[in-house]
Amino acid sequence: MAFDTEYDLVVIGGGASGKSAALEAARAGKSVVILEKMPETGGLSMFAEGTAAFESSEQKKLGKPAHPDRHFPTKQEGYDKFNSYSHYRANFDVVRAFVDNSADTIDFLKDLGVEYKTVTIAAYDDPNEVWTFHLPDGLGARVQELLLSAVEHAGVDIFTETPATELIIEDGKVVGVVAESEGEPLRVGGKAVVLATGGMGSNPELIAKYSWFAPSAYNMNTLTPLQNMGDGLQMALSAGADDTNIVTCPILAAGARDKAMDSHIGAAGVQPGAIWINKTGRRFANEGTAENIGDIGPLYGKQPDGIVWSVLDQANIDRLVENGSEISIGEFVVFGRPLDRLRMELDQDVADGVAFAANTPEELAEKIGVSPENFAATVAAYNEACAAGDDKEFFKQEKYLRPLSTPPFYAVALATGTMGSAGGIRINGNMQVVDKDYEPIPGLYAVGLDATGLYGDSYNMEVPGAANGFAHTSGRIAGRHFAAQQA
Repeated sequence: MAFDTEYDLVVIGGGASGKSAALEAARAGKSVVILEKMPETGGLSMFAEGTAAFESSEQKKLGKPAHPDRHFPTKQEGYDKFNSYSHYRANFDVVRAFVDNSADTIDFLKDLGVEYKTVTIAAYDDPNEVWTFHLPDGLGARVQELLLSAVEHAGVDIFTETPATELIIEDGKVVGVVAESEGEPLRVGGKAVVLATGGMGSNPELIAKYSWFAPSAYNMNTLTPLQNMGDGLQMALSAGADDTNIVTCPILAAGARDKAMDSHIGAAGVQPGAIWINKTGRRFANEGTAENIGDIGPLYGKQPDGIVWSVLDQANIDRLVENGSEISIGEFVVFGRPLDRLRMELDQDVADGVAFAANTPEELAEKIGVSPENFAATVAAYNEACAAGDDKEFFKQEKYLRPLSTPPFYAVALATGTMGSAGGIRINGNMQVVDKDYEPIPGLYAVGLDATGLYGDSYNMEVPGAANGFAHTSGRIAGRHFAAQQA
């Protein structure tokens, strides 16, 4: 078959997973090309904070976490955490491949010039979170800058604005890719192809089809790069990938609707001192759940029509401005740091009709379109619980029970947001795409957010940095495996 150009390895996608695969293969002496859909590489990992790893050199250097009662997790604890959190839906081969190779990935990145500030967790008070969050100077953007430089120096060709559109398959083996270059088809031959297209986080139709989150998919506040449309999954299926067990799990967070992750009005809305109501005008959860930001995404996402309001009074607002956030949202909102932009943002949103203020619960209910009777009763019952120090309805911790009694009262629209979607393509521990019989499809790998196996139906926020860690590590595993097969 005639190709316009040929390489040993073709990598589709230039994010963390794609560049890691390309670099490993290039360092092994293989010719490699990256086909990138966008004008520049980087992908979702540009916005990443930390990288998960177990028994790394950084953890060993620190000795113990900055917490008197915690420790750095072992690899065994890593296996257990992924398996138990997923209710054993995770693929142990994939879990073990990631956990066993994650420490090497930290050294791989350090060799590129990445410097780590610390190893921590995302939610300091969450007892279930393990201390795997390796935070680099400059965060994800700096890591991707250094990785790109290494890839270029290794001789990898990078074609930007060149989206792959289909795989070229001969006798059941993937032998290349058809891409689009300046409006014309470009046939790129390869001994193997790595799918690293970033998952389907910006494709609500596929999220609805392949995740439990379907009822509210169209109400998500999507934070994913717009190019992550599930291209890799569609190409894998065309090559015979397992189509009987396609599961993607949105990497869920939550905040104010249509706001960035570092929004102070969004941070205020998800605080445990607020109350959350849905379209019925009633509370639906223990707001202390906000201690783990990953848990409130599913809570909000399953509410009727995806409608959630956070209600705070002026005393709540003043407390957050003066005393700081009671939760962490990674590096976007830091535990204990005053929300000094909150009053300004809130005033602007009220003026714009995005948030609402009123002097009575009934008046606020009218403005946000919920039952005044239900909402007034909800506030009254909640205030009684605060006075008694006992929330008999949802068992909210006493330390978060603060009455809504100081007008004005504010309502902030909240939404589940996705920072991406993980999974869809079934793989083995070598990152090879497999068919229905779990046999590898010759010449095809999937890595990063394209690949299924690390999670069940929910992203594991108890291993902070898991997606970013898996992106780099899975890419490295695929690149090394390919090179070894071609030795």
